[in-house]
Amino acid sequence: MLIGAIILAAGEARRFGRNKLIEKVGDKTIIERVLDAVKGVDRIVIVGKYYKDLMPYLENEVVVYNPNWNEGLSSSLKLGLRFFSDYDGVLVLLGDMPLISSETIKRIISAFKEGCSAVVPTYKGQRGNPVLISRKLFEKLKNLKGDIGARAILVEERNVCEVECGEEVIIDVDTPSDLASVRRLL
Repeated sequence: MLIGAIILAAGEARRFGRNKLIEKVGDKTIIERVLDAVKGVDRIVIVGKYYKDLMPYLENEVVVYNPNWNEGLSSSLKLGLRFFSDYDGVLVLLGDMPLISSETIKRIISAFKEGCSAVVPTYKGQRGNPVLISRKLFEKLKNLKGDIGARAILVEERNVCEVECGEEVIIDVDTPSDLASVRRLL
């Protein structure tokens, strides 16, 4: 199966107060850690408000600027889908999840079987990210509006497959205190 990855990195980081994706976690920035997790997967990075700050970290990436980044996550997701319209599925990664590993990505992709409209990673029963979405749902994703992602349509889907992963699938960086917590975990 042909799987692509959309890395969502266009947000405003309102709660963080500045561009969180270039903050260091260990010896790498948050965005570099996310990119490392999807090495070997066809991918696109959708940038927005902080594109100038991010570009030095994305020199070897396919990057699309979302001029409508302030309309919310759905506008970035739809841009990414255009790039992968002929793929079997897309993995949607949030740019602010620095603990996602390549092992987690492989586990999610391996769980994508015939009959799965999506694969959602879980940790102790709690749904997390990144989510792998089948091409069967691309049209529904194209109809999303505002600051909502795939979760809105997955709630109604019957054939969502789940795969148990580690805690990294529920940990993101929204605030400076989240960043401090993530740094303590490493």
